[in-house]
Amino acid sequence: MIHYMLSKLKSQAEHASALQSGGDFTAALANYELVFEALRYYDGLGYNRETDEIRKLCIEAQPTPVQTLYCHSLVLFHQRSLQSALDAAEAALLVAPQTALIHLLLARIHASIGNFPAAYASCQAGEDISGTAGDTRFMINAMQALPGDDYYDWLHYFHETLKPAVYVEIGLGHGRSLALAGKGARAIGIDPYQGFWENLNYVSPDIPATLFPLASDDFFKQHDLRQEIGKSTFDLAFIDGLHLFEQVLKDFINLERYARKDSVILIHDCLPVEAIVAERERCTGFWTGDVWRIIPCLKTFRPDLRIMTIPTYPSGLGVVTNLDPLSTGLSDNYDEILAYYLKLKCPGTFDQRRVVCSVGLADKDYIKEQFCNK
Repeated sequence: MIHYMLSKLKSQAEHASALQSGGDFTAALANYELVFEALRYYDGLGYNRETDEIRKLCIEAQPTPVQTLYCHSLVLFHQRSLQSALDAAEAALLVAPQTALIHLLLARIHASIGNFPAAYASCQAGEDISGTAGDTRFMINAMQALPGDDYYDWLHYFHETLKPAVYVEIGLGHGRSLALAGKGARAIGIDPYQGFWENLNYVSPDIPATLFPLASDDFFKQHDLRQEIGKSTFDLAFIDGLHLFEQVLKDFINLERYARKDSVILIHDCLPVEAIVAERERCTGFWTGDVWRIIPCLKTFRPDLRIMTIPTYPSGLGVVTNLDPLSTGLSDNYDEILAYYLKLKCPGTFDQRRVVCSVGLADKDYIKEQFCNK
């Protein structure tokens, strides 16, 4: 399965090169980013020869010295060779100082190093040239506000600590979080759009997950999770599907019916770093939707739950345990809950959002004690 994924990434890299040759560098760049990000994962599994060949293909496809330097910097950035990435991007900037994309890449590199004044200066330079910084400024703000491990690191921590025999994920992206399921785990992935292996870039080196290309509501209507997992309960679940409060609430209700008291449900995007990315109507590339509402909702209607939000890049990770599969408090009051919480305005400042979203310490010992004790 890993070789299939690597061959697919090679095809994706070739497609990006074709888009670039056709003059659509924006689409090409989006594909390059996905490829380079995934290649780092397979580096960690020991497939360096194959990943290096794909990177070489991408770099050799660049038509100009500036684009070669830019692509090389992007490769190094995703490999986390940050100083080398910085050197390559600065060399590209010397040749083409009016190229906004180079400034914006430099902004990302500086932010990853922790040099936020330089990151914001580079971001502003790119914005001055192109008229927009895209998502770069949001990402810098999130890095500064939420330092430390990112949410993939925290997902990995929960897998390593809980060692779940059964893992359920709603919303797959490109499969990176689903691939964290460890050896021997029965993993279920639910997504109407990405629930096909040909749409994913990652696979677990142990047991591939079982995919269901369905909306989560349809999955729970058509399938008994107990039959699909071969057990009566799951150990760990992750909600990262449609970024709307009512859907997150439905997903939580549906999952809790199959939970134990000590099962853990993780919810992505519970702490928006900017109010604009938390709009229900998507108006930014980087978008959390109004998922944040789930935290105050659960704390009010289910005070029996143990809840907090980990302040992790880029948009927080909600953690919920002390679950009760027999509880009907949320489903019985579903309409009342929506009527109230959909009127609730997103707090205007980040500190206010931290309070409303029950942000705790990003401390692994504390998290283990509070949420990972079976």
